[in-house]
Amino acid sequence: MREDVEKIYKAKRVLQRMAGGINPFNGEKLEEGSFLHDPRMIRCLHYVCDLLDDHAENRLRSGSNKAKAFNITPQQKGLIELPDRNIGVNEFARCVNRVLSAESKRLTGALLNKQLKKMGILSEEIMENGKTRTIINEKSQNYGIVTEKRNYDGNEFEMILFNAEGKEYLLRNLESIMSFAEE
Repeated sequence: MREDVEKIYKAKRVLQRMAGGINPFNGEKLEEGSFLHDPRMIRCLHYVCDLLDDHAENRLRSGSNKAKAFNITPQQKGLIELPDRNIGVNEFARCVNRVLSAESKRLTGALLNKQLKKMGILSEEIMENGKTRTIINEKSQNYGIVTEKRNYDGNEFEMILFNAEGKEYLLRNLESIMSFAEE
C-alpha cells in the first residue's frame, strides 16, 4: 500500500509541474501557446492534485475515520519560502504544503478562498452562465489582495493576487483563517 501512495504522489508531482508551466519530463518551460497555460486547465490540474492528495491520505489512514485538521507549527511557518512577486492563492497553498507534516490536512487554494469569503475579505460573483467566480471587494485591498489583468489565448481575465502585504497577512494569520467559522 505504501508503494501505491508513492505512485500517487509521483503522479501529483507531474501534474503540479504541468500546472506550473514546466514540462515534467525535461524540466523546461512549456511553450507560450500551450493549452496548459489556460487558467481553466491550470485550475483543473490543481483540482486533480487535490483529489490525489485526498486519495493518498485515505489510503494511508487505512480504515481510520478521523479526518485530518489543518495544523502548522511555528517552526514549519518559519520554513515557508514565498516568491518575491505577487502570487495567487494556489501558489501560496503549494508553498505552505511543502513544509506541512503528514499529520496535517493539506491546504488548497479553494479552501483558502472559501475561508476568506466567509471572513468577508473576498466575495463571489455569479456569472451569466450560472457559474460562480471569486472576486475582490472593498475590504480586499486592506489585506494586500490585488487583481492583475491577464490574457490567455485572446481571453482577458482578472487574476486575484497577494502582494507582499497580502502574503504576510496570510502567513501571520493562517491558523485563524483556516479555523474561522461563520457565526
